[in-house]
Amino acid sequence: MELKKCGVADLEDLVSIGRKTYYDTFHSMNTEETMTAYLDEAFDVGRITEELNNPKSEFYFLYDDGVRAGYFKVNFYPAQSDINDPDSLELERIYVDAANKGRGYGRFMIDSAVSIAKAGGCGRIWLGVWEHNHNAISFYKKMGFEIVDTHSFRMGDELQNDYILSKPV
Repeated sequence: MELKKCGVADLEDLVSIGRKTYYDTFHSMNTEETMTAYLDEAFDVGRITEELNNPKSEFYFLYDDGVRAGYFKVNFYPAQSDINDPDSLELERIYVDAANKGRGYGRFMIDSAVSIAKAGGCGRIWLGVWEHNHNAISFYKKMGFEIVDTHSFRMGDELQNDYILSKPV
């Protein structure tokens, strides 16, 4: 397994994998209208371009034997979506293509994000996860994260509840 830090040249691929993995993960738990509204907003080319150009945010593709299997995004302070703690790193997105789940990619990406946090001088890593995404919550707890708070998350026209999970690095 290997990581590739994304740049603006990866924009099209990043939007594509982002939309696909998010849809595959959540379409069965949300209406089509809610999914479409969220995907159009969150994976808008202009928005992803801004995120790629933010020096405090980084996207990474995960490859296994040359095949892209997933991606994740990290945010250093002050690019974080919620907590905005200079001593922490936010893991904002971590997605594996549905065909590649169960192969240890999630663990590899979490471990990689922890290494990025340590290299950046951060003492904690945190993330938000939808309260109904029980598989992800279970996985993050196995990886040493604990629920420390909640926050609201806008999904299309719906306001949903996320748990904030954190762990020391």
